[in-house]
Amino acid sequence: MAGLQDKSVLVVSNGSTVVTTPSSDIIHMEDPFNNLYPAIVQCFVIILCGYIAGRFNLIGKLQGKGIGTYVSTFALPALLFKSMATLNFSEVNWKFLASILIAKAGLFLVVLVFTLILVRPMSYGKAGLYAIFTTQSNDFALGYPIISALYQGTHPNFIEYIYLAAPISLVILNPIGFTMMELEKRKESGEHEKSSNLKLALHVCKGVLLNPLVFMTIIGIIGNFVFNHKLPAVIDDILTVLGQSFSAVALFYLGLSMVGKIQHIGGKALITPILLIVAKLLILPLVTREIVIGLQPSVNRNDTLAYSSYGFLYGTIPTAPSVFLYASTYNLAPETIAAGTVIGTFLSAPLMFVSARVITLPVLDPDMYKDILTITSFDVSILGIVCSVWTMTVMILGRKWRKVPHQFVMMLVIAQSLGCLGMIIWHLIPSNLGWAHYIQFVILLVGVFSSRCMTAMVALALCFLKVRSICFVLRNRICLLFGGFGVPILSTGLLLIFTAGQRTTDNDPSFQYGNPQFILSAVILFISTILTIVCLVLQHRWDRHHHNYHLLPQNGNTTTKYKSINQEGFDIPSEQETDNEMPQDILGMRQQRQRKSQLEGVCMSLMEGGSSNKVACGSCEQCMKMTTVDVEDIVPDAPKSKSSKAVGSQSSRDSMNSAPERDFREDTCLLSASCSQAQRRECLERVRQYHKDNTAIEEVTLHSDPEADDEYQITRHVVMLLVLLLSMLIGIFLCLWRLFGEYRENISSGVYIEIEFLDSVFNFGQPFIVFAIFGLDTQLIIIPFVKKLKYKQRSYRWRKLIYGVETIHMPSWDELDPEVKHTCEQFNHYHKERCKKELVKDRRFRMRVYRSVFTGEDLVKWLLEVGLAIDTLDAVAYGQKLVLGRVIVHVKAEHNFYNLPYFYKFTDQVEEECENEDDKSR
Repeated sequence: MAGLQDKSVLVVSNGSTVVTTPSSDIIHMEDPFNNLYPAIVQCFVIILCGYIAGRFNLIGKLQGKGIGTYVSTFALPALLFKSMATLNFSEVNWKFLASILIAKAGLFLVVLVFTLILVRPMSYGKAGLYAIFTTQSNDFALGYPIISALYQGTHPNFIEYIYLAAPISLVILNPIGFTMMELEKRKESGEHEKSSNLKLALHVCKGVLLNPLVFMTIIGIIGNFVFNHKLPAVIDDILTVLGQSFSAVALFYLGLSMVGKIQHIGGKALITPILLIVAKLLILPLVTREIVIGLQPSVNRNDTLAYSSYGFLYGTIPTAPSVFLYASTYNLAPETIAAGTVIGTFLSAPLMFVSARVITLPVLDPDMYKDILTITSFDVSILGIVCSVWTMTVMILGRKWRKVPHQFVMMLVIAQSLGCLGMIIWHLIPSNLGWAHYIQFVILLVGVFSSRCMTAMVALALCFLKVRSICFVLRNRICLLFGGFGVPILSTGLLLIFTAGQRTTDNDPSFQYGNPQFILSAVILFISTILTIVCLVLQHRWDRHHHNYHLLPQNGNTTTKYKSINQEGFDIPSEQETDNEMPQDILGMRQQRQRKSQLEGVCMSLMEGGSSNKVACGSCEQCMKMTTVDVEDIVPDAPKSKSSKAVGSQSSRDSMNSAPERDFREDTCLLSASCSQAQRRECLERVRQYHKDNTAIEEVTLHSDPEADDEYQITRHVVMLLVLLLSMLIGIFLCLWRLFGEYRENISSGVYIEIEFLDSVFNFGQPFIVFAIFGLDTQLIIIPFVKKLKYKQRSYRWRKLIYGVETIHMPSWDELDPEVKHTCEQFNHYHKERCKKELVKDRRFRMRVYRSVFTGEDLVKWLLEVGLAIDTLDAVAYGQKLVLGRVIVHVKAEHNFYNLPYFYKFTDQVEEECENEDDKSR
């Protein structure tokens, strides 16, 4: 664009770094950041105002829709038309625009393919929607004010690229996603594809062309040639007024649209939006920057560096809220997209702030930041050592280090602590002595490499555990440990041998041996990343294949299929969780302890309300009575062992009536595996010995918390691997940057410094990630803490703070407000039977069947459908009135009514079940 050749942010000569900038740039050197901070604060304060207005119902949903219509139909199209009509296309750098197109298209394709591979059943609609999510930026509401504040003084023409980059998504990429969503919609409706292909193409084209943004962009380009870059004064004034109203109104509407978007999603269901956010806010900026550097949009190296920094900052702009409208229109994962949009928007604030700040840094000499980087790495390493010791102590005290796959996590923590220890030694002991250098370097590099390799080995063990068996993992444990520690030790030794100990002048402790070390690090990171991704994909496909339907025993002889709960990945750890974290063709010993009393807490809750609500439900033991089923051992002629009896006897201590021998089918390979009978017997003995060694662990788990996480804690391991995978991706980008980027020419930029700091923090801060996931063990830390507080006057507040569960104190019927009584009476008389018929069913959660229940979400949707509530907040208030009036009750009497997948029952059904249990006990 014009003027870019006149302005240079950095000029570097060979062998030294020299800054020569025009006087105008020197004047503005401090201005960009001074303007940036108020711009970011202004944007997010307006967003917060919109959120508050919606949260406190100052502006209702109907009014909010009107604001959204004005923004998307009038203000933004007017702004686009004016920009396109006055833009001088001869000054556009088309190589830079092509870089953004290639980066977005590449990420779009990758997300599309990965979604098709991972999601089961295969969903074309979700593939297209997720791809749109990662490429459509909130360019105008958030991007424009920040880009304008940063580049107004130095590169004013950069601002125009906001209007040119938006059509890449709107005109080129989004139609592909819309086509995928239309295909999914037609597939679900049962329409024949052959007869509707032309209709589908016309429908998509019509939707794209009639989109106000696309339409006004095309009209603006036509107007550009008609009016020769200058609009008539009358038209220009009208468009200017409409365009000026866009910024504040759009930001306010963005905050308004965030209300209630993330309260329905949690736990494992957050994995998908977090992955999408990582792709949008981290991967897209890095890829964009690398492609800009590769295409060289300017012959001037400094201009190319400015373009690349701009591309990086542009990539950090969060996803546009319009993607949520697409998800709602096609009813495809609206909760996932809503959570991703809200979380991504707020996470983008610090990321954009830091990125914009480092872009303005005058990088005179890259080495001037090495001391700061080393001190940062040292501080993070100290924190990492503390977290490692804590995590190892917790795992040893809880004896989880002997279990699969926790024993591999233990090895991962040891590897991470080695890396942190090496960094601390490097900082404290001078490295000018030969022997000291080798000790420092070997400990540091072996620790760093082994932490990467052990991450892949944990993923591999997790995959083997799910796809094969515990036996297979135990049999190959030595190979996995060699891959985690042996390969890094050999790699470090070979590096020292082939480099003959010849160090470079680089002060970075992680890169002391130049290109050979860069290449070795990149290879190890790349292999570990690919192996981790492949294992996660295989495990995910296995879970998806097994989680839809489960066989459950009924009346001791027959089996009935119950559909598992699957509401776009919703997961409330304290209440509802799909059973896709364990093989579903077996039930195992845990089935014997699956049915604790679902009525005990409910009955007690009803009895609090007065004598009219008291229920004679018999003894608690009768309420907790359960049915057990004997399952044949999969291994023929397998001998009985004491260990199996010991494990099986745990259920008798848990008020169980029978204790058959533990079913080992989940611990040994399936019959389809190519194993001989002798190998199966050997495998069975190995598994029995493993369970014998872990019997004490089972006892703690059984008696401490019957609803604790599953034995393998698959979700926690997956979350840990995903975060560590992000760390490895950043490391790969840094290695490639050093090998092929401007670093090899002794040129550095603020963005490079930012990536280097990120890599250092993620590298030596890995123990903190493991600590956050495994270090706060519920059995050893949280539960004892809560128990110590249970005698305090307000202990229930701690319980609610930690678990989100409060103690419900129900007022008597006479104490209720007339409005609550009237609502309950009307519901009982006119709507109760219909609601039962449509919502109540048997549901499954954590190997347990809940009879005649419904979820809070189901009731909210039903109330909205039948017209008893005007919006979600009104429906929740209606449900809470039904709880107060004892029309419905939480299955454990621990929660009020919420729009969440908690289980609720009608109280008359509870009374009937209690009476039936009492009759059986007699």
